[in-house]
Amino acid sequence: MLSGDVPMSLGSQESLISLHLKNNTLQGKIPMSLRNLESLETLDLSMNSFDGFIPWWIGESLSSLKVLSVHSNKFEGEIPLQLCYLASLRILNLANNVMTGTIPNCFGNFTAIAMHEQNGYWDYYTIAGPYLGFVRGYGENMKVYVKGIELEYTRTLQFLYSIDLSGNNFVGEIPQELMNLSGLQNLNLSRNKLDGHIPWNIGKLSSLESLDLSENELSGSIPFSISDLNFLSHLNLSINHLSGRIPTGNQLQTLDDKSIYIGNDGLCGPPLNNCSNDADELPKGHEKGGTTRKDDSEMVWFYSGMGMGFAAGFVGVCSILYFNDSWRCAWFGLVDRVYNKLWVTIAIKANQVKRKFLRNKLEGNA
Repeated sequence: MLSGDVPMSLGSQESLISLHLKNNTLQGKIPMSLRNLESLETLDLSMNSFDGFIPWWIGESLSSLKVLSVHSNKFEGEIPLQLCYLASLRILNLANNVMTGTIPNCFGNFTAIAMHEQNGYWDYYTIAGPYLGFVRGYGENMKVYVKGIELEYTRTLQFLYSIDLSGNNFVGEIPQELMNLSGLQNLNLSRNKLDGHIPWNIGKLSSLESLDLSENELSGSIPFSISDLNFLSHLNLSINHLSGRIPTGNQLQTLDDKSIYIGNDGLCGPPLNNCSNDADELPKGHEKGGTTRKDDSEMVWFYSGMGMGFAAGFVGVCSILYFNDSWRCAWFGLVDRVYNKLWVTIAIKANQVKRKFLRNKLEGNA
């Protein structure tokens, strides 16, 4: 039941590793003195009344941070790009604030999530001394909203990788760079104003267990690669503008709850109603095999341009050699010299190898 501002003096605890101030009535801004807590691995300020912007210095000064949870406050403004410097970050929770702007592309820089690092940290700390022996210390814990419910993690927290940006006012498209986070298990972007398509290569999030993109303004079809998510046990795509046939196969077959897809009038296929023939044509932006029509058209133009460029260059060179005698003589003379030099080099090397082989054979017989 703590209230008021966080005292500046808290920043003097430079050896602090874990700071939990969750579920109080603290208010005001996060004091800048906390940037001195360079050893901090967990910062939980959730469920308070903090306001203002999320400090940029969190990303620059708290480089050891592995958990950052500030959900259910009154933070506003955009996500500071400096958060992308937190290479060790495993859990990021900015949910239920009034933040705006887009999701930074550099979120793909969260190395610990991308590499699925498991270095054993967050286990119970032990203190060793010549007279104390081993003393069991503090065990990290955290409550995280996963798979539609709030779960408490203790010793298993070290195996969790989660990003929750739900309940804000984020706009724009879901960054393709997020698909590089192959170790991510929980991704919640619900209750925002995100638009565009669901990334076609979302199947790259191979460890994903819970995906919530509900209550946004997403359009287009559901990518077929979503059926590659073999660990997916919770999915919510409701209340968007999605259309087309719902993909089938693998783990996706077990997610047969209609509420996953409600609020998308253009969707069809199991577990919803059957599709008409027109629905077999995918909406603009997606198609089977995980590629977009736009990408295919660009590749066609690329190869066509490359072929025409080669043809034009070849004809141009041949024309110059045909009409200019001195250039033609010089060109064929160069070709003859290069050919002769290569032939002599190969012949000498072959004779050397042959002589060496015969010498070794004679020495062996002797």
